This record gives sequence, structure tokens and C-alpha cells, in this order.
Amino acid sequence: MRETIRRMPPLVLMALLATLMLASGCTRDGAILAPDEHEPSESAAGEDDVVATVGGFSISRQQLMDKLLASYGSQTLRSMMLAEAVKEEAKSLHIEVTDEEMEKELRWMSQGYEDEADFYRSMEEQLGMNRQEVREDAHYRLLLEKLSIYNVQVSSEEIDHYLNEHWAEFQPIRQYRIFKIVVQTDELARGLLDKLGQGDDFAELARTYSIDEFTADQGGDAGWIESHDPFEAPEVLDQASAMQTGDIAGPVVTDQGFVIVRLDGVSEVQTRSEGDIRQEVRKQIALGKAVPADDMERAMLEKYGAIIQDQALRP
Repeated sequence: MRETIRRMPPLVLMALLATLMLASGCTRDGAILAPDEHEPSESAAGEDDVVATVGGFSISRQQLMDKLLASYGSQTLRSMMLAEAVKEEAKSLHIEVTDEEMEKELRWMSQGYEDEADFYRSMEEQLGMNRQEVREDAHYRLLLEKLSIYNVQVSSEEIDHYLNEHWAEFQPIRQYRIFKIVVQTDELARGLLDKLGQGDDFAELARTYSIDEFTADQGGDAGWIESHDPFEAPEVLDQASAMQTGDIAGPVVTDQGFVIVRLDGVSEVQTRSEGDIRQEVRKQIALGKAVPADDMERAMLEKYGAIIQDQALRP
């Protein structure tokens, strides 16, 4: 159900560009420092300028910055200007994102992960965003959503109608704690099932035989998986739904191979109260009625006089 205003480009990219600009002699206001005005460095200037070498070829910090600016500079600059415009507009309308709203958003974002630490670790690995950057990105999106629906009216009848039409979306989320061993042949899978029946350790067999790169080293532990997780083979989830906790079954035939499944737990999670659900539905209906995001962004940039001074960074 959930549709939101588009995300900002990864904050890590913005931070990298800013860092490189400062390292190259650009101040926050865009001025260029003379060579003797740079911050002191422990390394010689020539060494500082080289960020990588390949064979006999050196890549300088300036070359890296030029490449990043050419590829992402215009987009990143626009996002930075838009963030300031959004901040100003929210301030003028006395719109804020509360701590409670932030915590709800982060809880929603972290559903399906083992725990909070697993969620932030995944954000770091997949998006290059640390904990603070994830929170800043969530805060920005919530603020932009609030601005976009500021004057949009939604009736109780509209909310009731949506809930009746989409009731399945608000059922408790079923999750399975799954361990698995993935092998390439049916014969090997059945041989491993025999070993398990004789008391061999599941985790050791997974480490020895499984070809699944994400779970083999963890003894086959796939963690808690939602019943409709798009990243898990539907055949495995169907098998899990028919099992009792502690059961071992298989081989399950998937595109990846032949899978032995062990079910270690089942849970149903209702993450939102009725009031929270109605509030979320109201927001989604309002977003559907709101001015398109592109139009709103252009209007805010115009309202606050956003001007790109550098010709090279103009789209």
C-alpha cells in the first residue's frame, strides 16, 4: 500500500562531494582558498592530491571530484537546495516532525529485519548510509509528505472505503524463522535428509554442503522471513506455511536448486493500532490527491529564489 514522496539521493554521496570540495579548497559558501589558506596536513601536498594508483597511473582528488560533479553534481546540488527550501517552507507553516512520528517511521522501515542493529547494518551495506543518515533521510521524507498534504481534505467515508477495499493489507504479518540447505542435485539433498534423520547437525551440514552464499556460513540461518517476501523462493515459503515448528522437509525444488527447509518458529506481528492504520490510510489518500511531487518541488524552489550560480551545474 505504502507510496511515499521520492527519496533524496543517497546522503553519503552528498557528504562525499562536500568532503572532496572542502579538501580541494572550497569553503561552505563556495569560495576558493588560496594554497596557503588550506588547513594544515600531515602529508605533503603532492601526496594528498593522489587518491588512488593503478599500475603507473595516479588518480588525483581533483580528477575524482570532477568526475563526481559531472555525474552527480547537478542532481546533488538540486537536492541540497530543495532540502533548504523544504526546511524554510515547513518553518513558515509551523510544520514539524515529532519524535514519535520518527520512531514510528523507523519501526516501519525496520520490519522484516532481525533487529534494529540488523536494519542499520543492512542500510550501511546496501545504501552506504550510516544510522544518522538514515534518520535524516526519514525526517526529510516525512517533512516533505506533510507539506504536500497540508491543505488536502480526506473524509472518514473515504478512509472506510479504502479499508474495505484493501482489508488484506492490514492483516497481521506472518513470519517464519527458516534454516535451509541448498544443493544442486536431488540425490545429494535426499542424502543429507538421511543424515539429518540419523542425528547429524543441520548447521554443520549447511556449512559443508550448502551453495547459498547468504546462509551457508551462518549454518543455514535465513532469519525471520515474511510470508510474501519477494527475495525468498515462493516454493520455500509455501513449504514453511505447511510445516510445524521443528519440522525438517524437502527437497523443495526452486530456481536456485534443491532446498532442505527447517522451520524454527512462526510469528504473527500486528505492528499498528487501528488509529495508526486510519492515520496511514488518510495520508496515502491525501498523497494521491496532492500536487505532483515534481510540481511542488519546482514551486518551492521558485518561492525561495533558488538559483544555480555555476553554469556547469545547471541541468
